[in-house]
Amino acid sequence: MKEFINNFFQASNERLKNPLIFSFLISWIAFNWRPIFTLFISEKNIEDRIIYITTNFSEIKFTLYYPLIVSLGYVILLPYFTWFIEKIVRFAKSGRKENLVNEQISDLKGKQKIAKEERKYEQEKAGNVEISELNTKIEELTLINEEKQKSIESLKIDLTNLKKEKNKLEQYINLEDPDDLEYSDDIKNKLDKEYEDFLKTEVSTYFEKIGTEISQFKSIPKDTEVIIVEKLIYSGLIRKVDDDENQRTYYLLTKKGKYFWKNYVLSKNIMTQQEWESQDELPF
Repeated sequence: MKEFINNFFQASNERLKNPLIFSFLISWIAFNWRPIFTLFISEKNIEDRIIYITTNFSEIKFTLYYPLIVSLGYVILLPYFTWFIEKIVRFAKSGRKENLVNEQISDLKGKQKIAKEERKYEQEKAGNVEISELNTKIEELTLINEEKQKSIESLKIDLTNLKKEKNKLEQYINLEDPDDLEYSDDIKNKLDKEYEDFLKTEVSTYFEKIGTEISQFKSIPKDTEVIIVEKLIYSGLIRKVDDDENQRTYYLLTKKGKYFWKNYVLSKNIMTQQEWESQDELPF
C-alpha cells in the first residue's frame, strides 16, 4: 500500500511538472474557487454541498473551456510575451549605454576645448618674442631643406647622366677583339657541338641572312618574323640593344653568335670568276 501511494504521488508530481497540466490546474482553481470553498468550508452537510455545487457551478465553460483557453494561452503566448519583454529591456539597456557613451564623448570634447584654450593661453603667455624665434628657426630649417632638395635633384641628374653614359658604353661594347674569340679547347669543342646541333634547327636557315644584316648594318631584315628573332636571342646568338638617348634599337652578335657566324662564313664555298662566267653562259 505504501509503495502504491508513493508511485501515485510520484506520477502525479511528474504530471504536475508538465507546463500545460500545471497551468490548467491553476486556471481551473482560479475559475472554480467558489465551488471549492463551498465544498470544503461550507457548514452544510456533504449532500447539500454537492447538490448546491451541481446546481450553481456545473457550467462546462468554467469547468473546462475557460481554464483550457487560459492554460493554452499561458503555454503558447508566455514565451513570446517573455521574449517581447526581454526585447524591451535589451533596448532600454542599449539606450542607457548609448546615453552613457554620448555623455563620455561630450565630456571628452569639453576637455579638448579646455586643452585647446589652455594651449592658446600658454602661447600668448610665452610672448611674441619666443614665437618670433620659432618662426626664424622654421625659416632656417626651410632654407636648409630647400638646399638639400636642390642637392638631391642635382645628384639625381648626375645619376641619370651616369646611367646614360653606362648604357651608352654597354651598347657600343662589341666583341670584335681577337682575344675575345679565343677559347680553350674544351670550350671550342662544346661550341662546335652546339653549332652542329644549331645547323639542324629550322632557325639556322635564317642565320645567313640575319647574320649578314647584323654584321653590316646592326639591324634585322624587315621581312624577318619576330619569332625567329626571339629564338636567336634566347639561343644566345644575338642581343637587342635599346639606345634610349638616340631613340633607336639595334642588334649585335654575341660572343657565341660571333663564333657561330665565323664557322658559318668559313664553311661557305665561293665560286671563282670563271665559274660565274661559265654559269652565265649556260643556255636556258
